[in-house]
Amino acid sequence: MNVAEVPSSRQVDRPQLPGGRALWIRQVLALIRLELRKNLFGRYSLAVYFLALLPVGVLTFMLMIASMFEEDALFESVTQGRMAFAMFFQTFVLRAVIFFGCIGIFTNLFRGEVLDRSLHFYMLSPVRRQVLTTGKFLAGLLLVSGLFATSVGVSYLLVHVPFGTTMAIEHLFSTTGISQLTSYLLVTVLACLGYGSVFLIVGILFRNPIVPAAVVLGWEIINFLLPPMLKKLSVIHYLKGLFPVTISEGPFAVVADPPPMIVSIFGLMLFSAFALVIANLVVRRMEIRYSDD
Repeated sequence: MNVAEVPSSRQVDRPQLPGGRALWIRQVLALIRLELRKNLFGRYSLAVYFLALLPVGVLTFMLMIASMFEEDALFESVTQGRMAFAMFFQTFVLRAVIFFGCIGIFTNLFRGEVLDRSLHFYMLSPVRRQVLTTGKFLAGLLLVSGLFATSVGVSYLLVHVPFGTTMAIEHLFSTTGISQLTSYLLVTVLACLGYGSVFLIVGILFRNPIVPAAVVLGWEIINFLLPPMLKKLSVIHYLKGLFPVTISEGPFAVVADPPPMIVSIFGLMLFSAFALVIANLVVRRMEIRYSDD
């Protein structure tokens, strides 16, 4: 059978089951557990694992090369090491590793099910579609946030390794060290939230997410050249105010003050909630036609 038709929303989207919101919460939690198991061992997660290991691998390789030349230190001071990590995080980890990791997970939350011809099992179950969308999104968010937050934490630790165990522990657990690490982890989670919301929509609306993902990537890359008004239409703009260390964006950058921390955090949360509402509306009207893919 080439086409799997989904019954109308009266049949599927509004199951006559007791429990109300308590039931929906239990269903969301059950979906999160199911999706985490699928994503942890799914084929779409292999690339995300590689991306999460990439920053750790790059820094480890740099440390190994530096150790071969004992007269040359990788960083002259802890301050220089932290500045180098800020550059590494903002240019490579945030704009490449986390960005593409979110593409790999969130565009396939529904698209992957269609390609595997398994989405109709969800659609025919007595679960509201907004519960399905919310459960899938939260599972994806937990996965990428956990992986990339761990990667960032280990990478930040590696920057302090060249200065010896005693000094590394002293600087890591200093006020500055804990504050910077907390900021990097917060930025990581919010980046996963923001980019995850974008690519949830992309994965639902577009059969081929490559072109819209490339457009989003280009928009984020040229953010420093955009006028202040247009900067607000990007995820990176709301993350800049949370960076513990500021780096130069070059002589051609258009200067614009980043939003306050509270605005950045709640702005990305509101954007995510809005994206989830849009996704719910689209999924509620979704019909599965495997023959089209």
